[in-house]
Amino acid sequence: MDVKAFSYTGLNGSLASRLTSQRARLSDLTTQETTGLKSTTYEGIDNRTLTLSCQSKIKQIEGYQSTISAIDTRLQVIGNSIDSMNDLSHTLSSNLGTNGYQLTSSGRTSEQIAASNALEAYVSTLNTEVDGVYLFAGKSSDSSPVVDMNTMIEGDGTRAGYRQVMEERQQADLGSDGLGRLDLTSSGTTVTLAEDGSHPFGMKLSAASSTLSGATVTGPSGTPSTMSVDFTAQPTSGQKLELTVTQPDGTKTSITLTAGDTTDTTKGTFAIGATAADTAANFQSVLQARLEAVAASDTKAASASVAADNFFDTAGGASPMRVSGTSPFYNATSLTAGTSADTVTWYRGTNNSDTPRLDAEARVGEGLTVNYGVRANEDAFTSQIKQLAVVSTMDVSDGDDTAKALWASVVSRTKGTLAATTGNDTLQSVAAEIAGARKTASSADERMTIAANTYQDTIDKSLSVDDTQLAVEITTLNTQIEASYKASSILYKLSLTNYL
Repeated sequence: MDVKAFSYTGLNGSLASRLTSQRARLSDLTTQETTGLKSTTYEGIDNRTLTLSCQSKIKQIEGYQSTISAIDTRLQVIGNSIDSMNDLSHTLSSNLGTNGYQLTSSGRTSEQIAASNALEAYVSTLNTEVDGVYLFAGKSSDSSPVVDMNTMIEGDGTRAGYRQVMEERQQADLGSDGLGRLDLTSSGTTVTLAEDGSHPFGMKLSAASSTLSGATVTGPSGTPSTMSVDFTAQPTSGQKLELTVTQPDGTKTSITLTAGDTTDTTKGTFAIGATAADTAANFQSVLQARLEAVAASDTKAASASVAADNFFDTAGGASPMRVSGTSPFYNATSLTAGTSADTVTWYRGTNNSDTPRLDAEARVGEGLTVNYGVRANEDAFTSQIKQLAVVSTMDVSDGDDTAKALWASVVSRTKGTLAATTGNDTLQSVAAEIAGARKTASSADERMTIAANTYQDTIDKSLSVDDTQLAVEITTLNTQIEASYKASSILYKLSLTNYL
C-alpha cells in the first residue's frame, strides 16, 4: 500500500497526516541541527523585531568603535608628541645656567646649541602627520603647519625671519648711544634723566629712592617720564640712590649708585668731588656706565623676548609685528604689522578666533562627541618656541663681562617658562585635554563593547538552537515516528521499508 492510499481512509488518513507532520518536523529539526539556527529566515523567528533591533544596534556600535579606533591612534600620537616636547623643554631648562658662561668653538654656549636642536625637534614634531592628517594644523590638516626652522629664524631672503625682527627691535630699544632710549644730561649740579619720547621702546623710568643728603631727587614723573638729581650739598660716603627702570618686556631692573671716596663704575660707586658740581659730574658718569651695562644686558635680552612675542604671537589671525621705519631703527617710535610679502608666516594652519579643540570632532557614541583639534600656534607651544628662539639666537660670543651679563639675563628670562608645568597655557594643560578626550572615547568603547555583547546574546538566544533540547526533541520525534510506523504495520501489515 502506498502512502497516498494509506492517507485517505478514515483512521488511516489521520495516521498518515500525523506521520507527514512528524517527518516535516524531523526534517526541520535536522536542518536546525546542521545550521545551528532555529530558522534560515526571519519569518521563522518568534521575536524577530527584537532581533532586528539588536542587530541594528550592533552595526551602529561597530561604526562608533571604528571611529574610536581611528582617532585613538591620532590622540595617542598627539599625547606622545607633547610629552616629547615637554621633555625637551625641561631638559634644556635644567641645564640652563648650570655651566655658567662657557663658549664652545662655535662661539655659542652648549645650551644654545641644545636650544637650536630642541627648536628643530619642536618644528618636526609639530609637523607630525598620521595617515595624511597633520595633527597640529587645526582644520587645515592637509599640509604641514610650521615652516622649517631655518626659514623661521633666518627668513628666506625676501621675508624677514625672527632674527631680523629681533635685531630691528634691539636697535629700537637700545638707541644709537646704547642708553636704552634714555637721555642723560647735566647742568651745573643737576643731573637729568629722561625718556626720549612716548613710544613702546627702551627703558622706562619707574621709581627712584634716595638716602643722599644734600641731594634733591625729583620724579620720575610725566609723559614721557623725567627725573632729576640736584646736588645742593655733598653726600656722605655710603649714601645711595636706587633707580628702578622697566624693561621692554615689563620686567624691572634696579640700578644702585653709592657715594664713595673713589669711582668704580662696575660697582656703581661715584666719588664725592671737591665741589657739588664735581660730585654731580662723577654721578653722571657712573650713571651713564650703569645704564649702558644694563641696556647691553637686561634691555637687550628683554628686547629679544619682546621681539619673539611680536614675531610668534599670531594666534587668532594676528599679524606679526615689526618696528616701523627704515634701518637703522634707533629713533623708531611705533610698530607695524608685517605682511606676507615682507615677514615670514611661521604658522600656516587654521588661524582664527575659534577654540582649537573644536577643529577636530569625532562622534564616539549616541549623543557623545570628543573634540581634539590642536594648533601649533597655541600659547602652550609658542611660549616654548619663543624661549628656544631667544636662547639659540642671542649673540654672546664676545666673551667679555657684558656678554656674560647678557647670557645671565637671557637665562633668567627663559629658564622658568621652559620649566612651567601649571596653568592654562602649558604643554601639560594641552596634554591633559587630549588625554581626557582619549579617556572619554575609550570609556565609550568599553561601554559599547558590553552593550554589543548583550545585544549579541539576545540575538543568539533568538536565532540559535539549544543543542540539548534539540537532541531530546529529535530523539523523541524519532521514537514517535517509529511507534507510528509500527502501529501502521500492525494495522495494515506494512513494514517501514514498504512504507518508504
